[in-house]
Amino acid sequence: MTWLSLEDLLTLARRQTVEMLIFGVTFALIGLLLRRFPGRAKLSETRINVVIYVLDLLFVAPLILAAFIALDPILSRAPLAFIWSAAGHGGTALAVLVIGDLIGYWRHRLQHSPALWPAHAIHHSDRELSWFSLNRMHPVDRLGTALDTVLLAALGFPAWALGLNGLARHYYGYLIHADVPWTFGKLDLILNSPAMHRWHHSRDVHGKNFATLFSLWDRLFGTYFAPGPCEGALGVDADMGKGALGQYLYPFHAWAGSLRRLAVGARTRQ
Repeated sequence: MTWLSLEDLLTLARRQTVEMLIFGVTFALIGLLLRRFPGRAKLSETRINVVIYVLDLLFVAPLILAAFIALDPILSRAPLAFIWSAAGHGGTALAVLVIGDLIGYWRHRLQHSPALWPAHAIHHSDRELSWFSLNRMHPVDRLGTALDTVLLAALGFPAWALGLNGLARHYYGYLIHADVPWTFGKLDLILNSPAMHRWHHSRDVHGKNFATLFSLWDRLFGTYFAPGPCEGALGVDADMGKGALGQYLYPFHAWAGSLRRLAVGARTRQ
């Protein structure tokens, strides 16, 4: 198994810092124009997001990358690779975005199932949704999203297409999490918008708008809901614990509680 060197980590950290500064300044200016000023609650939520982001960058991302490197000898022999050679760069790029979003749609729906929800609830716990909320993700949930790339690799997509899909979902994810009331008008028929995804994070609306890039999948599978800008309460009702540590521990407490209830139920039925 190959690990990132310290120099690689420092280079990645520098690039990520520049990226965060660019997006931070951009969305801060948009917020000023829209008169959406960060209050104390948003700053508190952002501090949690920053801690989770840094820990993810230092510990979780290298593990996932090492796993991809270890799987490469297997995935590189995918039998369907000839399809994308014949499709050319344009066809392959379009296919990886469409199929990647379809895979992401169903993976996201699974993350909302009772068994996986405790980990995914961390992402939904931000009650002051902003572009940076994309980075609030439990390591267990992060591993789930990494499976998208594994499945696409198993379908034979070349490395550059996997990178394109990852970048598109990453940067578009920042946009749809942004604290802006935007819809895309007629483009909403095809594309996910910030207003649409904000409804996904609504505390009162559940099981809607799972896709990242294309609204097509939610429309097709009956999970589309976007009557307009979402200005209601966001987040989850559960007590997620205090700070980033509470967020990390919450799923394990929830799963342990579920196991205890199953054990009690089993004893009761005996």
